[in-house]
Amino acid sequence: MKLYKKICAALLVGAISISFSGCTYNDKTVYFDTNSGRNTVFKIGDMKCSKKEALTYLLNEKNIYGSVDGVNLWTEDFDTDTMTGSIKDLTMEHLTRVFVLNLYAEEHEIVLTETEQKACQDAAKEYYSSLNSAEKSFTGASKKDIAAMYEKYVLAMKVYRSLMDSVDEEVSEDESRVMEAFVLFVSDKEKANEIQGMIDYGYTFERLASTYTELDSYQVTFARGEYPDEVDKVVFNLDTDEVSTAISADGGYYFFQCLDKYNEELSEANKQVIIDNRRKQVLNDIVTDLEERYFSDMNTKLWDEISFPEDVSELTSASFFKTLNDNL
Repeated sequence: MKLYKKICAALLVGAISISFSGCTYNDKTVYFDTNSGRNTVFKIGDMKCSKKEALTYLLNEKNIYGSVDGVNLWTEDFDTDTMTGSIKDLTMEHLTRVFVLNLYAEEHEIVLTETEQKACQDAAKEYYSSLNSAEKSFTGASKKDIAAMYEKYVLAMKVYRSLMDSVDEEVSEDESRVMEAFVLFVSDKEKANEIQGMIDYGYTFERLASTYTELDSYQVTFARGEYPDEVDKVVFNLDTDEVSTAISADGGYYFFQCLDKYNEELSEANKQVIIDNRRKQVLNDIVTDLEERYFSDMNTKLWDEISFPEDVSELTSASFFKTLNDNL
């Protein structure tokens, strides 16, 4: 079950998020800056995120991301107001991802097994026991509340794993290919014609590129999709040392000389980038679909009022996610 550790990490760092910013679809507003309820931070469909749940996540995110190389950032030496805002943003993104995946689970009748439910209960008991009185007072969450949070989180992980299992991880060498090249770009047509003439005459391309390019660098490594399609269609058909003719794109004219049409090391690394992008697209498609069909609402007044107490020395809990993982 330790696979959950990798899944948790992937979800945590930004797999998907809902932006509470007033989106519209088909002339219908799906988010309104209104009051979700006195103790409800936000709603997505019929699912509500309680203040207790938000504060539990906030407490842990604060301590997970509140130190760097052992240095505690929650002191007067640092801008704690800015850090609080950043941690609150991260917490909201994390929570909305969990709720979106739970909504997907509800639609597709994905549920927890008895074993998973028991693990959540055991983890809740262990985590709640680890909290001091200040932390319990800050979150207001009971052991039962923690168990419910864990069940939501594990269900989100289960959905995430199922979705990722559906992603095609076969990537061809041509699709992942990373090239090395000299590049020259000018915005003026007459200058491009002049450069083409010098290329035809036999001028060294590297010297032309270093002299005339309007880009920051004239030597680049790149994969498909980093330049416009018009460039990719020409450049990825060049052989090593071959020079292209002028390519009209980006409001100007590109010239390339291929130095290495297949950088093996970078191309192999790019395969994982392509797979990761496919995974993100799967999740983005789900978010888009749910946003089109479900009303969402955030209690911005409540969320804006939430802050850490002046003395945070006793708010040290950072084991919410680790305790769950250890019990799975």
